[in-house]
Amino acid sequence: MVNMHKVTMLMKMAVDKKAIKGMIKTYRILKEDQAFNLMKYVKMMTSMQKGEKIMKHEGEYIISTFMPSFPSESFFTNIRAVKEPKDIFTQQIYGKRSAPISSYLSVTHKCPNNCVYCSAKIGQAEKELTAEQWIRVIKDLQNMKTSIIGLTGGEPLVREDIFEIVKAIDQRSTAMLFTSGFNLTLERARELKKNGLFSIGISLDSHDREGHNHNRSDERAFDMALTALQNARQAGLYVMAQTVALKTNLGKDQLFKLFKLAGDNGAHEVKLLEPILSGKLLNEENLDQILYNAANRKKLIDIQHKANQVKEFPKISTFAYTESEAKFGCGAGTQHAYISASGDLYPCDFVPMSFGNVTENSVKTLWQEMNAVMGTPKIGCFAQKINKEVYRKAQGNLPLDKERSTEIGLNNQSEKFPQYYRALQ
Repeated sequence: MVNMHKVTMLMKMAVDKKAIKGMIKTYRILKEDQAFNLMKYVKMMTSMQKGEKIMKHEGEYIISTFMPSFPSESFFTNIRAVKEPKDIFTQQIYGKRSAPISSYLSVTHKCPNNCVYCSAKIGQAEKELTAEQWIRVIKDLQNMKTSIIGLTGGEPLVREDIFEIVKAIDQRSTAMLFTSGFNLTLERARELKKNGLFSIGISLDSHDREGHNHNRSDERAFDMALTALQNARQAGLYVMAQTVALKTNLGKDQLFKLFKLAGDNGAHEVKLLEPILSGKLLNEENLDQILYNAANRKKLIDIQHKANQVKEFPKISTFAYTESEAKFGCGAGTQHAYISASGDLYPCDFVPMSFGNVTENSVKTLWQEMNAVMGTPKIGCFAQKINKEVYRKAQGNLPLDKERSTEIGLNNQSEKFPQYYRALQ
């Protein structure tokens, strides 16, 4: 079936002067590499938008929130984020990066919720970085050419200095923030926008008030999330409703109701995440009832593709598709990085393996060391594969120390690139 929304958006891009200039600029950056040609360029752009619903926001096109909007300055930051200033295309398709595509900063471990699948409740130190320390980290990340900087937690909106931290992220990177919707008044949403925030992810677990509130252990959570969606949209942010889709909630009818609810309340996009074997889930006994199998992921991907044909729905994206072998793969430590509230650098939000602390060494040095250990993008979720080993070796003392983290990383490097990379190599 032809996706008319996508056809329409591609036609708009084809006559959009800003988009045309962006496509020409991209081509000129990459054409100095002898491995690059027009056919590879077409294949690269086609692969990026495969399975996606393209959205336009403030003159820029969101192809996939895995990468910055096109043709933003941060989009070109991402292209240039390689180890050497030549043969950029070759370095990109073999994962030889100077920085992660995205880095998420847990600016606090504090949170008013107590979610059943939370990855941040175990092993968190009380000490948190100051705003000045986070601003220094952000500067270093941007100088490395990190193209997306996400502020997360815990609940980042419990910090009164959150606007100061957001403001430190300049146009070289896309600024995101992830929240339960806690205290996101219209005034605060506008202040975030004024200080440079591009997009916001607001947790919405279910179309059902009771289901959402049960997951969050808070009777106010559902109404708070809907109000936050509305306020964020009115403030001019790119609004994402983020859902950890439990295995029991993977029915098409249930999810379509969620998509409609999110869209009706202001969401441009619904991101479907899956429960990860981390945090509180490590203590669960009935994991087969919680964690996905291959059939569950296939079902979710099919729902994503069908939903993206529905004109009235927001853009739908799934962890199951975006980070699968068929697309970009798992970016733990290679395309993505995470810094805990106390400053430890992890491969991703769900993998408590510390490769050092940014208060003791530069994030650039720590990233280079971690990236060398983690290798190339993986074809399956790294956290699902190794977290039992991580927690067993840590014996309750998280995060795992650098020596044992390095050993696990080296022993689990991928021998195969995800499809996006393979197609261009």
